[in-house]
Amino acid sequence: MIAFGLHWGAQAQYTSRLGRFQVNEVKGCAPFTVNVTIIAPFVCDGANPCDMDFEGDSTFQSLTFTYTYNQPGTYLLRILFQTSGFDDIPVEVTPNIPPAFDVFNCGGYQVSVKLNDTNYDEYVINYNDGSPEVVLNGTGTHNYNYGLPSPQTITVRGRDLNADDNCNSASRNIIPLLTLPAPTITLLEVLDGNRIRLEFNGQQNIQYKLGIATNNATTFQQVITLFNTTVDTIFSLSTDDNYYCFQLAAFDPCNNSVTNSATICSANMDLTVRNNAIDVIWTTASTGISNYRLTRNASDGTLLVTSPAGSPYADTGIICGLDYCYQLTSNYSNGSRSVSLTKCGIGFSTDIPTAIQNITAIVGDNSVVLDWTTDNNFIPAEFAIEKSIAGNYSFLATTTQNAFADQEYKLEDASCYKISYKDVCDNQSPSSVEACPVRLSAGLLKDNSITLSWTPYLGWANGVAGYTIGKYSEDGQLLQTIQVGNITSYVDASDDLNHQTFVYQVNANAAEAGLGQAVSNRVFILKDPNLFHPTAFTPNGDNLNDIFSVFGQYVVGFEMKIFNRWGELLFTTDNIETGWDGNFRGSEMPEGTYSFIAHITDRAGRTFKRSGSVLLLRRRG
Repeated sequence: MIAFGLHWGAQAQYTSRLGRFQVNEVKGCAPFTVNVTIIAPFVCDGANPCDMDFEGDSTFQSLTFTYTYNQPGTYLLRILFQTSGFDDIPVEVTPNIPPAFDVFNCGGYQVSVKLNDTNYDEYVINYNDGSPEVVLNGTGTHNYNYGLPSPQTITVRGRDLNADDNCNSASRNIIPLLTLPAPTITLLEVLDGNRIRLEFNGQQNIQYKLGIATNNATTFQQVITLFNTTVDTIFSLSTDDNYYCFQLAAFDPCNNSVTNSATICSANMDLTVRNNAIDVIWTTASTGISNYRLTRNASDGTLLVTSPAGSPYADTGIICGLDYCYQLTSNYSNGSRSVSLTKCGIGFSTDIPTAIQNITAIVGDNSVVLDWTTDNNFIPAEFAIEKSIAGNYSFLATTTQNAFADQEYKLEDASCYKISYKDVCDNQSPSSVEACPVRLSAGLLKDNSITLSWTPYLGWANGVAGYTIGKYSEDGQLLQTIQVGNITSYVDASDDLNHQTFVYQVNANAAEAGLGQAVSNRVFILKDPNLFHPTAFTPNGDNLNDIFSVFGQYVVGFEMKIFNRWGELLFTTDNIETGWDGNFRGSEMPEGTYSFIAHITDRAGRTFKRSGSVLLLRRRG
């Protein structure tokens, strides 16, 4: 029931149990104030005092005629008259709860107020435009026409019968509309097998009704009413087996009419995995769709196709064993998007993997490290390595890596290697090319020249572009890099008196770009001091062969002694640059044969003893 312009009028008076006093109200919202009036012939004044117990807890106040209750509850207001005793009246204080209500826009500048509250006996609506207040008995709906699009504030308060009208009101702001705009569902996203999330451009104070149709875009059933939100999630669906179309309607409760949005639909997408390919298949209602955007793998979002054409799509760039995930976006001409559930499939293949074509071997101290490349179109699961000794191959080891270290490698075995593998689809590759590490050997000639020779490197399908010799000092310092082309031997006749020990290593350079160098074993060469001395000398002052000396290379320690034929010591020196001039104590020694002993230490710490005889001649010009 609706009452217009109803007012409480003058305050009522409620009489106590024994009729000795009255209160203006016995019920109201907290805070609730009561006024007490004494009924004649009873008197309550300074000459005839009385005590008031407003909350019935024996807390008395003398001559207090106004009291405010701040907490909800039921109280017994008592007054003790000095001449006649107690009289009382019950008082009820209710919670001060603003009413719950919604305000909906309608067309034609109308609004609809819908009460959602049961706390009060009746509700008072004030449209705050000078029109009379409207009273609704209990829950209900009231429509009102403002006639203008200016901003408005609507307030509603609740009150109970036979109670004070002191309860708080609630307010809502609204701008009346001439027409309700058609909504747009801007995004449809399939979250999982049971849920679809929708985003739309909903406006405040407009009630929307969402319709859903299964596997069609015509037979819609209302599933939910939406208000003051722009997002919602629909549950209890079966998105793996169906596609769903949605239509959102702006509802006019004043005229019971709707303004529908454009239809948007999910896509039921499935995969068919076949040899080296995955077919992506989907079904949906295509009305309004301008194009489809199919992406692969959420991690990198590889775009496969943007096309106005529909299902199916064949993805042929598939590698065996990889997990491929696809997502379809249906783009609508009005800018809306429908995003499918992500579907995944593992690629498979029965193709025989390509044999390994390039193996790089690096020889260390009693070991060799093999490194190889595989065809990117196949994913290896496990490699098997075979090793030959004296030409006979046998199984060596397995690994899941593209590298392996043979810790039992020996130069004298002249070992070679072959590698095969199974891919993740359990397809077996043929054996690889044969990989034979470079085996370097060296020798020392009498003139201290060094001869190097090595076996050609095998292991690269396109062969070797050339070899590089690295020459190092004993402490690892690079002394020289020598490019030798495709020959497999070299003689190093260079002189270097600062170093006696040399280390050599041969690197093979691949003809195919991108492959690392194959590296040989290292060889260490220690050159000899090459000691020598003349068999005769002529200390006659002509500056030709006047001094007897012992000569050598890499000498760091030296001692030489000269004796006559009776064993008498004639000369001694610890400097290899200082020789004997044929004199003894300032006197020339006669011609004849003399003996010498030389002790030498080279850079490598080796000691040598050289002894012999030398003929002294004194030829005069």
